[in-house]
Amino acid sequence: MDASSEAFPYLAVLTSIILGLAVQQVLLGYRDLILTRAKARLFAPVLTWSVLVLLIVAQNWWESFGLVDRQDWHFLGFGMILLQAVIIYMLAAVVFPRTEYEQQIDLRDHYFRERGAIYGIAIVYVLSSPLRAYIVDGAILPAMDLLFHAVFLALFMLLAFNGRPALHHTLVPAILIAFLAYIALFTPVLVGG
Repeated sequence: MDASSEAFPYLAVLTSIILGLAVQQVLLGYRDLILTRAKARLFAPVLTWSVLVLLIVAQNWWESFGLVDRQDWHFLGFGMILLQAVIIYMLAAVVFPRTEYEQQIDLRDHYFRERGAIYGIAIVYVLSSPLRAYIVDGAILPAMDLLFHAVFLALFMLLAFNGRPALHHTLVPAILIAFLAYIALFTPVLVGG
């Protein structure tokens, strides 16, 4: 076995650490909500985004299994995979506010204050996906896959620039449902053997 056939485990370590830290960010947000529950003001779009981030991490990590037999690694391809992991981490890092236990957590205020960051990072993630496919796999995403990306991009842009709470209460759950549909349609199911 040559070195290039053994490259994936080494390349996967760093991205796995970053994705693990993204999960930690969301779990710490949940912990803070539990510990400050008497003073916490919940807001459904933030809680929905936290679930969405966990799904994005799981989908990205699961999809990386498709790279295990890859032989032709290059720095740009690995850099693109690493960049996507960093984008996911940054999204996880802004979903919940940083807090001290004696502070009141107001998820609604945090969400609208950080709306630009949340949706800006989400837009960068959506744009990075077709680029990753092209750089890593040398392929253009299928039309239906690109359609999902266009829908996500449009929704994220709308929510980034529109502060109407009713719109966020409606569209953020729709994004979660659309992402579940995306996973069902495009994430490969690996079967042992």
